[in-house]
Amino acid sequence: MGINQKIRVGMIGYQFMGKAHSHAYRDLPFYFDNPLKPELKVIAGRNEEAVKEAQEKMGWESYETDWKKVIERDDIDVIDIVTPNHTHAEIAIAAAKAGKHIITEKPLALTVDEAKEMLQAVQENGVKHMICHNYRFVPAVQFAKKLLDDGKIGRVYHYRANYLQDFIMDPNFPLIWRLKKEISGSGALGDIGGTQY
Repeated sequence: MGINQKIRVGMIGYQFMGKAHSHAYRDLPFYFDNPLKPELKVIAGRNEEAVKEAQEKMGWESYETDWKKVIERDDIDVIDIVTPNHTHAEIAIAAAKAGKHIITEKPLALTVDEAKEMLQAVQENGVKHMICHNYRFVPAVQFAKKLLDDGKIGRVYHYRANYLQDFIMDPNFPLIWRLKKEISGSGALGDIGGTQY
């Protein structure tokens, strides 16, 4: 892809992280001088009424209710996976085999074996794959990284981080997929631990 080319995105998932990614794609040119301009081609989700509403509200050109149809499309360069954690590996492997570049919302996978299968599919099919770690662009995090790189704080043997979020403090809060280990995986450490280093 050359300078100022469009990169055609198909996003699988549309709920909270789908909103965040859609917003980021639209705002990207305002914050970064990026030669690739995202083109929001298609968004996918199982609930047709909800995904159609998301498509219209978030500015996507079209929608699908079957993620496999998104991966099969010839007008898609990148598959952005913002689905529940237990689906990441299956979608990413299928996308790689279809020759699509991949963005996966954290965590990468539920197990090391899944992650290795994803890596193998990406390498065998010559595509790029990245995980979203948005905190790496936060000025405080960039400053901490610079301190580490410059040797200003010496060798790090241990660190402690806190992540405070109150959305599930209410005892009447519904049991969502994020609170089910078989779907979300390793819990808070796997979900947000990678963003805290």
